[in-house]
This record gives sequence, C-alpha cells and structure tokens, in this order.
Amino acid sequence: MLFGHTRIVTHSPLTRRRFLAGAGGLVIAGGLSGARGLAQSAPVVARGGRFAQSVASGQPTTGGITLWTKVSELERPGRMQFEIASEPDFRSVLIRRSVTPDEARDFSITTRVDSRRLKPSERYYYRFFTCDQSSPVGRFRTARPADSQEPVRIAFFSCQDYESGFYTAHAGIAQEDDLDLVVCLGDYIYERSFDPNKTRTDTTGPNGTAEVQTLGEYRKKYGLYHTDPDLLAVREQHPLYTIWDDHEVEDNYAADKPGDATQNRRIEFAERRANGYRAFFEHMPQLEIAGARDRIYGTIGLGRNADVFLLDQRQYRSDQPCDDATAPPPGSCAEQDDPARTMLGAEQKAWFKESLAGSKSAWKIVGNPLQMMSLDLVRGQPLVVDSWDGYTAERREIGEFIRERQIDNVAYLTGDIHTFFAGNVTPSGREGPGEPGAVATEFVGGAITSEGIADRQGGEQLRDQLAAALDTGSGTQNPQIKYSNQSFKGYGVLEARPSELLVQFKAPRTVRSARSSILTLQRFRVRSGVPNVEVLGPG
Repeated sequence: MLFGHTRIVTHSPLTRRRFLAGAGGLVIAGGLSGARGLAQSAPVVARGGRFAQSVASGQPTTGGITLWTKVSELERPGRMQFEIASEPDFRSVLIRRSVTPDEARDFSITTRVDSRRLKPSERYYYRFFTCDQSSPVGRFRTARPADSQEPVRIAFFSCQDYESGFYTAHAGIAQEDDLDLVVCLGDYIYERSFDPNKTRTDTTGPNGTAEVQTLGEYRKKYGLYHTDPDLLAVREQHPLYTIWDDHEVEDNYAADKPGDATQNRRIEFAERRANGYRAFFEHMPQLEIAGARDRIYGTIGLGRNADVFLLDQRQYRSDQPCDDATAPPPGSCAEQDDPARTMLGAEQKAWFKESLAGSKSAWKIVGNPLQMMSLDLVRGQPLVVDSWDGYTAERREIGEFIRERQIDNVAYLTGDIHTFFAGNVTPSGREGPGEPGAVATEFVGGAITSEGIADRQGGEQLRDQLAAALDTGSGTQNPQIKYSNQSFKGYGVLEARPSELLVQFKAPRTVRSARSSILTLQRFRVRSGVPNVEVLGPG
C-alpha cells in the first residue's frame, strides 16, 4: 500500500524463455523515427535494469495509446519488450512488441501503439521488461467512440512544487475511478527553490541548490519528482497529458525572452529553454510531432460529450506588459490592451479558433495554463498581467469569436495561480454593468502543493483566517468569480454529460503530511447552452 494506492502486482511471471519466445516476428508500431523509435532488430537483448520512474500512458484514442517508461542500471543495453493485456494477470496478452531505450534520451522510451486489438472505451494493462526485470504494471482506458453518450470524466491539476509539501492530492487522483484523462495544466516541476517554508528538500542543482539549468540537471529534477509514490500512482493509473507553463523552464519567461528571477545564470537562456523542453518530452507519455518541434498544443477527442483542447501559453507569447508589474494602477499600463500583442501566437490562435468552431462534441474543454477571468485588486486594476489580463485584446478577440460563431459549452480548466476559482468568462474578462455577457465558464484548480498568497503570509496555521478575507475580497471586486478558496491545495474533477457539466474541487486536509484524507470543497454545475457556473454546495 502506497499512501492509499495499491500497486497492481498480480500477474503471470516473466522468464527469459517467455521473452525470447515473444521476440521473433513481432509487428512493430510505426510513427517514430531515429534512435528514439522502435527497433525492428536490436543486436542484443537488454539484461537487468531498474524502472525507478515506473510507467505512464497518454494520448488515448479509440484504438491507441502512447506508452512511456525509463530504465536505468542496465547490465547490458539492448532490446526490451512491452505487452498489453485486458486483465492485470497478463495470462492473455493482446499485444507484445519490442522497443529499444534511447541512450541519447537518457534511456527513456516513448512508443505509440495503434491496434485493432484495442477497443474503444476499454481498460487495459501494460508493462515493460528486459529479459529478467519487469516494470510496475500500468493501466489505461482507450477513448470513447465518437458517438458515445457516456459521461466523460477528467481530473486536472497544476503547480506541484516538490519542496512545498507532499503529493497527498495525487493519492486522491490515483483513486478516482473511471477517469478518461488526467491533465496537468503546467508547472509540473519547479526549476528553483521558491518556498521559504519547505516541507521537503530539493538538491538537484549544483552545490546542493534546487536551481537547474543544464539538461542533466533538468533530468535530475524530473527524477526527484518521480520519487514520489503518489505522483507515480497517478501516472500508472490514468492516461496523462501535460502542458507546460513557465517553471518547466524559467519563472515568467515569454517566448525567447528570459524571466527576471534568475540571479545565477550559468548558460544562455535559449540553451536553458531547449534543455527544459527536451527533458519535458523525455519524461512525458507524449510524442513529439514530426515537423513541429516542441509543439504541445493539440486536441484529444473523448467521444460525443467532450473534446479537450490543450494550449501552450509560454512558447509563442509576447513579453509581459509593463515589466510584468504587480497590480499596476488603473490606466497606467496601456500596453496590456495593445492589439499587436499575443498570448497564443498567430498559428496556434488560428488552430484554436478553427478547432473550437469545428468541434461536434457537446462540451469544448480547454486546458488553459493562465487565468482567463480577470482578477482585480480593485475594480479595473488587475493583480497580475502575466495572465490573460495582460493580453486583453486577444482575450476579447477569442471571446467575440465564440459569441459570433455561437459556439456553446466552452469551459476553461486553468492552473498557475495556486487558488481555487470558478466563474464566468466574458470577452472583457469582467462581469457587471456595461460588460458583455458570458461566453464560457472557467474552473481554476488550485495547486497540488505550491504556496498561495495566504500561505506566504503565515503558513497553514494562519492561512485560513487570511484566506477567508481574501476570498470575500475576490468576490466583491470580481463578480465574474462565483467561488474562491485560497486555503486549500488540491485538484478538480470534471464530468461532461449531454445536458450538463459537473465539476468538483477536491483537497487533502494538509500537504505538510504524507498522508491525509481528501475532502470535497465544492461542487458546480453548468447547464448546456448556459455559460453560468452554479455553486451546488460541498455535500
């Protein structure tokens, strides 16, 4: 038992004879090229090895999945195998294929499986193995068919600073039943230390520091995060898709412009960004797209009830306005309204609009790293301009496009700000007299561990009193925000049905302990065709 998650260990044993018997005449999956792809014939069979970072799956389709693992300490590098079965005991294997870990990518494996043997909306089990060692067993569910009316369930999270606490929220996600997908909305890692009230220690940088800049250091960072059994449990139990925000590279960077928080720059920013991106793909169950290096935006179709659109809001954006000021006085930052500035970049924005307009699913779910609703300190004075409040012309353009095309049921799932918010999205970002009506809804899923405003003032012991005042102020100055909770860490679970969208915010009672019960903070409903968040209560 690992903090509430039981690893799947019941399976038929692996033997060298079984490995060799399955090694000949295998059908090899295509779609990858170069040393990272699957090998049709490797000169030797891998021996030994450890699967310390376990396994993961992602990019589900009705008949396909992307599988991932990473192997270390091989006694003899060479060809390995993976197998997929319909039952956890592996006595009836559906697919068995050969793969070769890529030394140039630190012995990681990312392989695509598309097969008629995989049926829509079914659960399967998989594992990797050398001739004498086996990985933990993972499971995944294939996507629902395009005409499926079954509810679609998606968990979402962000912001998991290792030093800020334990991943007790992930224990809850791992135990969620029948999830079609888990989405990380950014800040999967933190490139340096941010939390003065550390619960755990990160020494992945030079001289025992937490700041990483080289490729080897980013690899160590992911390796550290993947020592947490609850995070590994999520990766083992559900298909995962991750989009990055800034901390996968450098705090508050914008496209090719560095952030301003790094004091000890050991390498040029362009090299650091390349290192961060490469390490990201080495550790995620996501294929790099041929001809579109480092692209993470795209669509995952989950049947008639939901299409999921994933956005990249760092790689193509204009620099933050007004030197990334905090709460610039009203009227002092005209740059934020400049129509020449972009969050998405021209190509991604055109794709996003076309995809929204072309979707036939009941709900259009948007993985959105940065908050779309305005968050004002006082009315008309945004607290941060690193979010969509700093890119108001493009926000308005997208909102008006949704209205003009009469695109119903757009819901943004958002990370970044370490706070639970839920509310309505208008083209201006604000709701109230003189503002246009809502065109979408938004659910901001808190953080797995990362400190929020209330935490930074006094830690968990004082946070609740301060958070209550902040929550009241947020609603008063921001009528578009229907719910605010700045006390707790956690995640969200969305269920898309033909007639309604149901969302729950869930949280452990504490992240300062490795074990904690999970409570439901609040439940919400959005009725089909009505972009308005209804707060239902926690019960």
